[in-house]
Amino acid sequence: MNEIITTLQAIPPESWRILFFCALAFALFMSLIPGKWDPTRFINDKVKHVLTFMVLFLLVDLAFPMAELPWWKPAGLMAFGVFIEVCQQMTRNRRFSIGDIVANGVGIGLYLLIIVSIGSLSASEGNCQPWPECMRLLFNL
Repeated sequence: MNEIITTLQAIPPESWRILFFCALAFALFMSLIPGKWDPTRFINDKVKHVLTFMVLFLLVDLAFPMAELPWWKPAGLMAFGVFIEVCQQMTRNRRFSIGDIVANGVGIGLYLLIIVSIGSLSASEGNCQPWPECMRLLFNL
């Protein structure tokens, strides 16, 4: 597992940025296609929102590594979630949903909770930043 983490951390942030923006485009695409064409339609919609926004937050963290968590990361992801809902309202097959926005916020909150947990774990083992040192601590448990 350590080799995988080390390999992922060796990838430059520019590559993660490309992946992050591709993931944003894919999330927008998947949210606007008719439901009958969605290959993941058998998965609970709110679970998909939570998982999607956790992954998007992970990717934005890898794409724009910083010592502190800037406010624009969670705020930008929430804004993107609202943008998706507004776009869905403009289609015939999808509708605006406050529940989806809440699920997006839950995904963002869960990711933040994980990062805070990693930070508190790292404080007991010695100071580190969430990327890359704290990820090693998490997977060495």
